[in-house]
Amino acid sequence: MPAAFVFGTLLALGACHPAYDWREIQETEAGYRILLPARPVSMARTIDLDGVAVTMSMTGARVDEALFTVGAVVLPTASAQAREHATQAMRTAMERNVQGHETKATQIEVPLIDAAGRAAGSVTGTHVEVEGKVAGEPSHMSATFVARGDRAWQAVMIAPVADPQAAKLFHESFRITK
Repeated sequence: MPAAFVFGTLLALGACHPAYDWREIQETEAGYRILLPARPVSMARTIDLDGVAVTMSMTGARVDEALFTVGAVVLPTASAQAREHATQAMRTAMERNVQGHETKATQIEVPLIDAAGRAAGSVTGTHVEVEGKVAGEPSHMSATFVARGDRAWQAVMIAPVADPQAAKLFHESFRITK
């Protein structure tokens, strides 16, 4: 991503929401880079992806009531079937977490980069917008689900109301590393 574009976008977003302090996070082990709006915290836990137990590493940041997280899992196999199963299970689980329904689903291309950050292709994924409730309060979820090889990722923003500018920067900054 050109530095001028990132800088200009960050300035524009900073004017809209002064609490956002965007920074690039590179999770080498988990295989991605992304911009997060605050200092991140990381954790790992075992989750059930529709009958398949995997360890999900998660890195996220919260600003006010908006939560930005990326989850990554290593799949038992690198088959197309395992990748499809994982991304669909992640998507279903996240929609269930916000007691929501999809209002939009779009096929997208998530950039693939090499270790130096150079473009190396893309990976097809799915982006969804979901309206739901968290703790009984209205919420909006904007999420990307993608898998490559023996890995699957979810980049998720959950907030009381949609924040299209922050969601766009968050999702468009998501890169899978080779």
